[in-house]
Amino acid sequence: MSVDAYFEKQEADVGAIAVALREVLDAAMPSAEVKLAWGFPCWINGPKNRVASIIAHTDRCNLQLWQGSKLAVQFSDRIEGTGKDLRHEKVRSLAEVDAELRKIVDTAVGLPSHIVR
Repeated sequence: MSVDAYFEKQEADVGAIAVALREVLDAAMPSAEVKLAWGFPCWINGPKNRVASIIAHTDRCNLQLWQGSKLAVQFSDRIEGTGKDLRHEKVRSLAEVDAELRKIVDTAVGLPSHIVR
């Protein structure tokens, strides 16, 4: 499956959220490589630096942040999870794709590289 096919197969509401998240990530990282990793679109900014992934569920999309633990204190009301590095934000509506989410993504892009192994 291609990245485009991943987005095309999503149901209406979740699909709209996924596309909106894609637009935010594409705008923040216009030169990023976007490829499927573990079956989900993943944005890699620069050599081997995973920044984010989008995972569509039946009722929401998760914006996975590869260095989310470094963002969790600053954005504690939005970033969830307990992973050593990887955390996520659950996006349940288009309204949640807002200025703060864009700030989270911009901050994630500005973090030092997270090396892909």
